[in-house]
Amino acid sequence: MANTTQFINSMQRIDGIIKRKSEGLTHADSMRQLPFPGNCMNWNLGHILVYRMQYLGLLDGVSKPDAAEFAIYGGGSDPLTDSSKAIPLATLLARLDDASAQVVAALESLPAARLAEIHDAERGTTVEDRLTFYLIFHESYHAGQLEILCELALAHK
Repeated sequence: MANTTQFINSMQRIDGIIKRKSEGLTHADSMRQLPFPGNCMNWNLGHILVYRMQYLGLLDGVSKPDAAEFAIYGGGSDPLTDSSKAIPLATLLARLDDASAQVVAALESLPAARLAEIHDAERGTTVEDRLTFYLIFHESYHAGQLEILCELALAHK
């Protein structure tokens, strides 16, 4: 059974990876596409952002991702190839920092019993199950993709 400290620590590790892999890169660098199916760094970062806003809503009952941004960065969206439709990299990174601070504050004030509450009765998933998926698996999966996307950007500098 996870606790809020584990979720906070996991997100902070992901934030460290994001900072290291985006350091010194430009918006154009973040838009570089792999030569095989996948998506650019900008999409991966935006994807983490919109889902952070989604699970922040699970915690605070209010927050939600911007619908237009979710259309670009949500699961199943088209590959992001038009940089004019993308959130500028510097803005994206600042917004991820802000979202992290909001999630940390929400987790720090979350009653422990809330983790055991049912989130999806049909599937039998709890709030803890959703947070485990998003904060541990999902963010780690996309943060891992940043390694190759950073190398792609650096290869073109």
